[in-house]
Amino acid sequence: MLLRLLRLAFGVLTLTAIAVNLAAAFDEVPDFVVLNFFSYFTNLSNILAAGVLIIGAIAQPSSPRWEAIRGLAAFAMVVTGIVFLVLLTGEPLGVTDPWINTVLHKLMPVVMALDWLLAPPRHEIARRTALLWLLYPLGYAAYTLVRGPLAGDFYPYPFINPTRDAGYAQVALNSVVLAIAMAALALGLAWAGNARRGRRVPWLG
Repeated sequence: MLLRLLRLAFGVLTLTAIAVNLAAAFDEVPDFVVLNFFSYFTNLSNILAAGVLIIGAIAQPSSPRWEAIRGLAAFAMVVTGIVFLVLLTGEPLGVTDPWINTVLHKLMPVVMALDWLLAPPRHEIARRTALLWLLYPLGYAAYTLVRGPLAGDFYPYPFINPTRDAGYAQVALNSVVLAIAMAALALGLAWAGNARRGRRVPWLG
């Protein structure tokens, strides 16, 4: 029961933070474009995480496919947290309030990692499944690079902005480095979940 309540609370908190940030952007950002808001990896990943938490709280699914989706959400949020801390601290990221930044970039990556480890998957996560999680950030990168020129050179993050530094060559290098790091992270999360399979923390319910 406690696990379900925590999942529901953090899921609602995340959606509230995103909704408040969206409403503030309408008021504070000149010529605000809604699609730009939903083109941030952070917002997309937090929406995914919130959905997974809320569904997990209400329906408690446990199929292998659902566990793979849970893993994807945890992976996406850990990527969000690490990239923010390593590459984006101090960058303007469309977040209008410090508490929202804390929830989306700092709190939720920890919450999703703990949810994965304290309530580990009931089914083994294959390495192939973990590597398939990479399709999400790789697809996001492709979307960003294709949409950028069509949206007035809008690129949410500096490391994937070909109008800066050395252009597409730098973006390509950044992407390769990030892809390797994310592959290692995905395999590590899958391994950690598999290692803790069957060791759910009793007091969480």
